Amino acid sequence: MQGIKDWWLKFAPKHKLIAQFIKFYAFSMLVTVFQYLVLTFLPGVFYRFTDWCDIPCQLIHLALGPVDTYVFNYPVTGDATGGMGYFAAFAITLFLAQCINFPMQRNITFRSRGNVYYQMAWYAVAFVLITVACSFLMGLYVPFCKQYFSPAVYNILITVINGGVQMVIYFPIYKIIFPESEAKSGR
Repeated sequence: MQGIKDWWLKFAPKHKLIAQFIKFYAFSMLVTVFQYLVLTFLPGVFYRFTDWCDIPCQLIHLALGPVDTYVFNYPVTGDATGGMGYFAAFAITLFLAQCINFPMQRNITFRSRGNVYYQMAWYAVAFVLITVACSFLMGLYVPFCKQYFSPAVYNILITVINGGVQMVIYFPIYKIIFPESEAKSGR
């Protein structure tokens, strides 16, 4: 382990952007694993203890040419993978993941010391916009995943695809929210 640490301490200052992306990616993957674990059991909790999975949750209808979908499309499925129960599990999981991700990215990856309230506000705006965009995309591929894969595989696919798309979008957003000048002045 000491060899890896020594290599990293030489590599990171020379290749700051790559080092930031590696840390960003590592933290994002940890959060993705967390999301998968929570999304594996939380829908079952809602299914078992509430009737929320029997309530359809189809919000923000979009009809764009051949695409007729909802941004948040969780119809009743008769099990834990649908309705308001699954939507609530999905929303809670995303929120908890961001509560973990924000401080790790801000304080460790970007070492930002900017105004935390300002950064949280912009992070929240980015989170909402990215979540809506990714949810729209999910409306396109989730029906396929549900039709051809078991719930365990389905949840992995949803988490990896959604998490992957979000990682690609979030890194440049974080570079804006946590600018270099703040990171340098805070050391």
